[in-house]
This record gives sequence, C-alpha cells and structure tokens, in this order.
Amino acid sequence: MKLNNENKLADADLEQVVGGDDIADDSRFLNVLLQGREGQCERYGSWRSGRHFDEVARAWGSVGVDCGWDDDDDCCCYRIDGKVVSRYEAWLHAEQVVGKHLKRSDWNW
Repeated sequence: MKLNNENKLADADLEQVVGGDDIADDSRFLNVLLQGREGQCERYGSWRSGRHFDEVARAWGSVGVDCGWDDDDDCCCYRIDGKVVSRYEAWLHAEQVVGKHLKRSDWNW
C-alpha cells in the first residue's frame, strides 16, 4: 500500500491515537521544553505518586496552563485562562510561551 501525504495523520490526530502515561509524557515534554527555565520538572518513565503529579502540574503552571486531575475520566484536565483545552493545545501553548517548537523525537527518548 502506498502512503500518500493526504493519508498521513497530523500531530493533533496522532495525539488522539497514541496512548500511554499522560503525566510521564508531560514530564518528558516539559523537562526538555523548560530546560534551564524556572519550573522545569524531572523526567518520569511513569508516575506513581501525587508528588510527581504536583511537580508536573507546577511545571505546567509556569507556562500558564492549569493542569488538574479529572477523577471521573481518570485523566489530566488542562485549562488556559479558565477554558478547558486538549493536551495538544496545552503543548502548543507551552511552546508559544517558551518560544520553542519540539518534535516528539526531541523529548520522547
């Protein structure tokens, strides 16, 4: 089967497909994005405690994203200026605040 450009998924589409540990991915992304900046968090392969979540939530806060835990959906909830946004939108916002764009390969290693 030949893959045409119109059949490729955009990053936003991939984000909806790729599963995994949201907090761990957020920690990896923010660790690289915020390198050398206030709010940089550690990188976690997985998260096991509220301490990790709190650290990653503070890193999100340093770029203007409120990250909370939604017990009903058992996942993270992201807000910018009080508006609920997707994880992908939170990533884009963080990149804009820092002035740096990351490819997944830049932080997911």
